[in-house]
Amino acid sequence: MILDLNPQKIKAINSLIELFEEFKVSSELNMHEHPFYIEHCNKLNDILTDLIEIKEEIKIPIDNGELYFREHILPNGEIYEFAWSIPLLEKLIKNNGNCVVRKKFKIGEVEEFVDYDGLEMDRFSYAIRNTNPIYVIDYAPSNLSLMVDGNHRVASRYRAFNDKEMLIPGVYIPAEVHIKSMASNHQKIVFRILSNGNRIYNYLKRLNEGDKVKKPKLFIMDSFL
Repeated sequence: MILDLNPQKIKAINSLIELFEEFKVSSELNMHEHPFYIEHCNKLNDILTDLIEIKEEIKIPIDNGELYFREHILPNGEIYEFAWSIPLLEKLIKNNGNCVVRKKFKIGEVEEFVDYDGLEMDRFSYAIRNTNPIYVIDYAPSNLSLMVDGNHRVASRYRAFNDKEMLIPGVYIPAEVHIKSMASNHQKIVFRILSNGNRIYNYLKRLNEGDKVKKPKLFIMDSFL
Protein backbone atom coordinates (compact mmCIF):
# COMPACT_ATOMS: atom_id res chain seq x y z
CA MET A 1 0.00 0.00 0.00
CA ILE A 2 1.54 3.33 -1.11
CA LEU A 3 0.40 6.44 0.76
CA ASP A 4 1.09 10.15 0.66
CA LEU A 5 2.67 11.34 3.90
CA ASN A 6 0.03 12.63 6.27
CA PRO A 7 0.38 16.25 7.52
CA GLN A 8 1.38 15.03 10.98
CA LYS A 9 4.42 13.17 9.66
CA ILE A 10 5.44 16.09 7.42
CA LYS A 11 5.36 18.41 10.42
CA ALA A 12 7.43 15.93 12.43
CA ILE A 13 10.07 15.66 9.69
CA ASN A 14 10.32 19.45 9.39
CA SER A 15 10.65 19.62 13.16
CA LEU A 16 13.53 17.13 13.03
CA ILE A 17 15.31 19.23 10.41
CA GLU A 18 15.06 22.26 12.71
CA LEU A 19 16.26 20.18 15.65
CA PHE A 20 19.47 19.13 13.89
CA GLU A 21 20.14 22.75 12.95
CA GLU A 22 19.81 23.64 16.64
CA PHE A 23 22.23 20.84 17.55
CA LYS A 24 24.96 22.48 15.47
CA VAL A 25 24.86 25.73 17.47
CA SER A 26 23.99 24.34 20.91
CA SER A 27 26.36 25.39 23.68
CA GLU A 28 25.58 22.07 25.40
CA LEU A 29 27.23 20.15 22.58
CA ASN A 30 30.12 22.29 21.27
CA MET A 31 29.59 20.58 17.93
CA HIS A 32 31.92 23.06 16.20
CA GLU A 33 34.74 21.04 17.78
CA HIS A 34 33.43 17.87 16.13
CA PRO A 35 33.22 18.41 12.35
CA PHE A 36 32.33 14.75 11.72
CA TYR A 37 29.07 15.15 13.64
CA ILE A 38 28.28 18.43 11.89
CA GLU A 39 28.73 16.63 8.57
CA HIS A 40 26.59 13.72 9.77
CA CYS A 41 23.77 16.05 10.90
CA ASN A 42 23.88 17.75 7.50
CA LYS A 43 23.53 14.35 5.83
CA LEU A 44 20.58 13.46 8.06
CA ASN A 45 18.86 16.71 7.15
CA ASP A 46 19.41 16.08 3.44
CA ILE A 47 17.77 12.66 3.83
CA LEU A 48 14.87 14.13 5.80
CA THR A 49 14.32 16.79 3.14
CA ASP A 50 14.14 14.07 0.46
CA LEU A 51 11.80 11.95 2.60
CA ILE A 52 9.16 14.67 2.60
CA GLU A 53 8.78 14.19 -1.15
CA ILE A 54 8.64 10.39 -1.07
CA LYS A 55 5.41 8.44 -0.61
CA GLU A 56 5.33 5.89 2.19
CA GLU A 57 5.01 2.27 1.10
CA ILE A 58 3.45 0.18 3.86
CA LYS A 59 4.88 -3.30 3.34
CA ILE A 60 3.02 -5.00 6.18
CA PRO A 61 -0.78 -4.82 5.79
CA ILE A 62 -2.70 -4.23 9.02
CA ASP A 63 -4.68 -7.45 8.47
CA ASN A 64 -1.51 -9.54 8.19
CA GLY A 65 -0.96 -10.28 11.87
CA GLU A 66 -0.67 -8.03 14.89
CA LEU A 67 0.96 -4.61 14.67
CA TYR A 68 2.27 -2.60 17.60
CA PHE A 69 1.99 1.19 17.19
CA ARG A 70 3.93 3.87 19.03
CA GLU A 71 3.86 7.65 18.71
CA HIS A 72 7.25 9.34 19.03
CA ILE A 73 6.81 12.82 20.46
CA LEU A 74 9.47 15.34 19.45
CA PRO A 75 10.62 18.19 21.77
CA ASN A 76 8.20 20.66 20.17
CA GLY A 77 5.26 18.27 20.48
CA GLU A 78 5.12 17.06 16.87
CA ILE A 79 4.43 13.34 16.45
CA TYR A 80 5.80 10.63 14.16
CA GLU A 81 4.13 7.21 14.39
CA PHE A 82 5.99 3.91 14.09
CA ALA A 83 4.56 0.39 13.73
CA TRP A 84 6.14 -3.03 14.24
CA SER A 85 4.88 -6.34 12.85
CA ILE A 86 4.80 -8.89 15.70
CA PRO A 87 4.81 -11.94 13.33
CA LEU A 88 7.85 -10.56 11.50
CA LEU A 89 9.53 -9.75 14.81
CA GLU A 90 9.06 -13.39 15.86
CA LYS A 91 10.83 -14.54 12.69
CA LEU A 92 13.68 -12.10 13.32
CA ILE A 93 14.12 -13.42 16.85
CA LYS A 94 14.41 -16.97 15.52
CA ASN A 95 16.91 -15.92 12.85
CA ASN A 96 19.04 -13.71 15.13
CA GLY A 97 19.47 -15.93 18.15
CA ASN A 98 23.02 -14.70 18.74
CA CYS A 99 21.89 -11.04 18.89
CA VAL A 100 18.75 -11.16 21.04
CA VAL A 101 18.84 -11.77 24.79
CA ARG A 102 16.47 -14.28 26.34
CA LYS A 103 15.93 -13.44 29.99
CA LYS A 104 13.37 -13.17 32.75
CA PHE A 105 12.06 -9.70 33.51
CA LYS A 106 10.69 -8.58 36.85
CA ILE A 107 7.06 -7.51 36.54
CA GLY A 108 8.06 -4.23 38.17
CA GLU A 109 10.59 -3.61 35.36
CA VAL A 110 8.05 -3.90 32.56
CA GLU A 111 4.73 -2.93 34.18
CA GLU A 112 5.55 0.75 33.57
CA PHE A 113 5.65 0.02 29.82
CA VAL A 114 2.04 -1.22 29.75
CA ASP A 115 -0.36 0.79 27.62
CA TYR A 116 -3.41 0.41 29.86
CA ASP A 117 -5.64 2.46 27.52
CA GLY A 118 -5.25 -0.19 24.85
CA LEU A 119 -5.98 -3.23 27.04
CA GLU A 120 -9.00 -5.49 26.64
CA MET A 121 -10.08 -6.77 30.05
CA ASP A 122 -11.75 -9.86 28.61
CA ARG A 123 -8.32 -11.09 27.49
CA PHE A 124 -6.89 -11.16 31.04
CA SER A 125 -8.08 -14.69 31.90
CA TYR A 126 -6.18 -16.10 28.92
CA ALA A 127 -3.21 -13.74 29.27
CA ILE A 128 -2.45 -14.78 32.85
CA ARG A 129 -2.05 -18.39 31.64
CA ASN A 130 -0.04 -17.41 28.57
CA THR A 131 3.61 -18.37 29.12
CA ASN A 132 4.96 -17.08 25.80
CA PRO A 133 7.84 -14.62 26.24
CA ILE A 134 7.19 -10.89 26.12
CA TYR A 135 9.16 -8.81 23.60
CA VAL A 136 11.12 -5.81 24.85
CA ILE A 137 13.01 -3.64 22.37
CA ASP A 138 15.84 -1.14 22.56
CA TYR A 139 14.02 2.08 21.67
CA ALA A 140 17.17 3.92 20.64
CA PRO A 141 15.61 7.33 19.84
CA SER A 142 14.89 7.87 23.55
CA ASN A 143 17.32 5.65 25.48
CA LEU A 144 14.36 3.53 26.56
CA SER A 145 13.30 -0.07 26.62
CA LEU A 146 9.81 -0.61 25.24
CA MET A 147 7.48 -3.61 25.39
CA VAL A 148 5.96 -4.24 21.98
CA ASP A 149 4.27 -7.54 22.81
CA GLY A 150 3.06 -8.80 26.20
CA ASN A 151 0.97 -5.94 27.61
CA HIS A 152 -1.89 -8.22 28.66
CA ARG A 153 0.45 -10.85 30.11
CA VAL A 154 2.20 -8.31 32.32
CA ALA A 155 -0.91 -6.36 33.33
CA SER A 156 -2.92 -9.48 34.21
CA ARG A 157 -0.14 -10.81 36.46
CA TYR A 158 0.41 -7.45 38.14
CA ARG A 159 -3.31 -7.07 38.78
CA ALA A 160 -3.69 -10.59 40.17
CA PHE A 161 -0.56 -10.78 42.34
CA ASN A 162 0.66 -7.16 42.82
CA ASP A 163 4.18 -8.58 43.02
CA LYS A 164 6.85 -6.49 41.31
CA GLU A 165 9.48 -9.18 41.92
CA MET A 166 7.53 -11.85 40.03
CA LEU A 167 9.45 -13.01 36.95
CA ILE A 168 8.11 -13.32 33.42
CA PRO A 169 10.03 -14.79 30.45
CA GLY A 170 11.00 -12.38 27.72
CA VAL A 171 13.29 -11.50 24.85
CA TYR A 172 15.29 -8.27 24.63
CA ILE A 173 15.80 -7.19 21.01
CA PRO A 174 18.47 -4.69 19.90
CA ALA A 175 17.49 -1.79 17.66
CA GLU A 176 19.54 -3.16 14.77
CA VAL A 177 17.33 -6.27 14.75
CA HIS A 178 13.81 -5.05 15.54
CA ILE A 179 14.02 -2.17 13.06
CA LYS A 180 13.62 -4.78 10.30
CA SER A 181 10.08 -5.50 11.50
CA MET A 182 8.84 -1.93 10.98
CA ALA A 183 5.91 -1.37 8.65
CA SER A 184 7.72 0.71 6.00
CA ASN A 185 11.18 1.72 4.82
CA HIS A 186 10.16 5.31 5.50
CA GLN A 187 9.70 4.49 9.19
CA LYS A 188 12.99 2.60 9.30
CA ILE A 189 14.86 5.64 7.97
CA VAL A 190 13.25 8.04 10.45
CA PHE A 191 13.98 5.60 13.28
CA ARG A 192 17.66 5.46 12.25
CA ILE A 193 17.82 9.25 12.04
CA LEU A 194 16.20 9.72 15.46
CA SER A 195 18.52 7.09 16.96
CA ASN A 196 21.66 8.69 15.53
CA GLY A 197 20.58 12.14 16.66
CA ASN A 198 19.88 10.89 20.17
CA ARG A 199 23.19 9.02 20.40
CA ILE A 200 25.18 12.02 19.12
CA TYR A 201 23.38 14.39 21.50
CA ASN A 202 23.98 12.21 24.57
CA TYR A 203 27.63 11.62 23.67
CA LEU A 204 28.52 15.27 23.04
CA LYS A 205 26.54 16.51 26.04
CA ARG A 206 28.31 14.13 28.41
CA LEU A 207 31.67 14.90 26.78
CA ASN A 208 31.05 18.61 27.29
CA GLU A 209 30.26 17.92 30.96
CA GLY A 210 33.66 16.27 31.40
CA ASP A 211 32.55 12.62 31.43
CA LYS A 212 34.65 9.90 29.85
CA VAL A 213 32.42 8.29 27.25
CA LYS A 214 32.88 6.04 24.26
CA LYS A 215 31.96 7.29 20.81
CA PRO A 216 28.44 6.18 19.92
CA LYS A 217 27.69 3.48 17.39
CA LEU A 218 25.63 5.10 14.62
CA PHE A 219 23.39 3.60 11.99
CA ILE A 220 25.05 3.82 8.57
CA MET A 221 23.19 6.36 6.43
CA ASP A 222 25.00 6.00 3.09
CA SER A 223 21.86 4.86 1.33
CA PHE A 224 18.15 4.77 2.02
CA LEU A 225 14.81 3.66 0.52
